[in-house]
Amino acid sequence: MLDAAKQHFTRYGFKGTRIEAVAEAAGCAKGALYLEFPDKEALLREVIDEVFRSVRARFDEEVVGLASPLARLVETLRFAYKMLEVEPSFARLLRDEPELAVLRPPAEVAAQMPAVRAQIDQLAGWVDEGIARGEIRADLDRDALPFVIGLLRHAPTQLPVSAGLIAGERVLAALVDIFAAGLAARPESGPRSRPAARQSKRANPRRSS
Repeated sequence: MLDAAKQHFTRYGFKGTRIEAVAEAAGCAKGALYLEFPDKEALLREVIDEVFRSVRARFDEEVVGLASPLARLVETLRFAYKMLEVEPSFARLLRDEPELAVLRPPAEVAAQMPAVRAQIDQLAGWVDEGIARGEIRADLDRDALPFVIGLLRHAPTQLPVSAGLIAGERVLAALVDIFAAGLAARPESGPRSRPAARQSKRANPRRSS
């Protein structure tokens, strides 16, 4: 049932999916589906939870174990873009996220807040670790960074604007590179001799003949 529902929600979205069509694709009666899920909203929420459980398991395996905190943060963004390619339902759920949030009862949203807070704290903790190790800029706003990543993961929705001008994959790769450069600690500057020389010339503008 969930596999059939996932395919329909991915293809048609929430509004375009019909319970009758899901039941037919799953090879069961409509009534049997309603025994498991009281309505379409409940079915969608279960599909969402399954997709994000799967994505989170892959994230823990591919990103969390990296030794470098800077690499973990950069790969967090790269991983989100990769999931958009390999998991179409993930892309659809991200696009529909504002609408989907309305479907969750307030009590359910409140129950999920500890998990959301844990993810935010995890990313902020990586910033602290990276600063301590000299990998990440000390002046970085560590509290804002998790929300910046949240905004950047929606960048692929803007790619149709550049269609025909540049490949979307190239834009996303550049975005990850720019994000990484913005996080990285800058090397200490050496002595600046050239500005002093220019100042000397300005102080003595006339040359002797």
